[in-house]
Amino acid sequence: MIYFILGAQPDLSKAEIQAVLGDFRIVNESESVLLIDSEEKNLGRLQDRLAGVVKVGHIIGELTEYDERGAAELIAASASAAMGKNKISYGLSVYDLGAGSATREIEQASDSLGGEIKKLLKEMGRPVRYVTGKEPRLSSAIVETNGLLSSGGEYVLLVQNNSILIGQTEAVQDFKAWSDRDYGRPARDKRSGMLPPKLARMMINLSGIDPNGASILDPFCGSGTVLMEGALMGAATLIGSDISEKAVSDTQTNMAWLMKRFDLHAHDLQLFTSPAAELSTHYQNHVDMVVTEVYLGPQRTSPVDTHDATMFEKKMLPLYEESLAGLKPLLKSDGVAVIAFPALKQKDGAWHRLPLNKIVSAKGYQLKNQFLYARSGQLVARDIVVLTCSP
Repeated sequence: MIYFILGAQPDLSKAEIQAVLGDFRIVNESESVLLIDSEEKNLGRLQDRLAGVVKVGHIIGELTEYDERGAAELIAASASAAMGKNKISYGLSVYDLGAGSATREIEQASDSLGGEIKKLLKEMGRPVRYVTGKEPRLSSAIVETNGLLSSGGEYVLLVQNNSILIGQTEAVQDFKAWSDRDYGRPARDKRSGMLPPKLARMMINLSGIDPNGASILDPFCGSGTVLMEGALMGAATLIGSDISEKAVSDTQTNMAWLMKRFDLHAHDLQLFTSPAAELSTHYQNHVDMVVTEVYLGPQRTSPVDTHDATMFEKKMLPLYEESLAGLKPLLKSDGVAVIAFPALKQKDGAWHRLPLNKIVSAKGYQLKNQFLYARSGQLVARDIVVLTCSP
């Protein structure tokens, strides 16, 4: 069995995993964990592909009830097999998989378990280091910076109602690379809003199309986030456009930086200064996928009421409809569009979502899936839709 430790948007993370792996049997799941029955072997490559997963690993054992000695023996046997360094460094994380009170009890006992493992490992004659954090779950940064995956391991206890599963993490999210692409790229424009690189990759994955060798179009390319992630994922053809000349220039700058920074081979990159609705006059080929974030509207300083929401729709929907109509001729018949539209925070705390099903169907698309991407304190969230062409 494989476990995934999910990111801050668990529903979106689960959908991304499903889109990439296809059919699989879910064994158990919670807000932070997805456990599946899968034969997938290369978990490092899978972790690199996914943006919404923090850690991934295999289950190595199961206890019908919590037994410190039994758990320690199992983990010590696995950690002692670590190669490459004389010192064995290991850590523990505890996750709830549907047994809240039992999880909290095991969290409180985790340091005792860590000490028992350390005692067993010392008996083998090798130096031992038990790595801990402030929380009962180690972050990917702690796992990575302490070299746990190569020197001993991170072991997770997944607490279910009728058993405790013990897993060994095989890969973690490369937090340094994500930060580098987000904050290290030369052209950033906070004023125009920026799609997070992780979300851009998740959207590419949500298409269900393998990006390796594919063609990706972003008709609202901004500073080029989608195209950058597409390049890293092996896309053969990258097409970007934006109504802003500065945005197109920023995309060109960032793509040149990316190719040099990550030692990528040349891609077929084509950039246009054009409204999305008129892009077909500049580019006539068909693409495998459209992945983009539309203009989300002016920056907001307060939640909306009914009047505000109505006026927003009146102003923005015609623009979105024109763009959808103009992009459809560029999409292959079996192509997929993944588009982020705005959702507005209402005064009652709920989200006002646009009537997207109605407008996309009117332009010849079918809405296959829909997800809300919202972070704490936001007044404008992203309403992400997955579209296919209507037959």
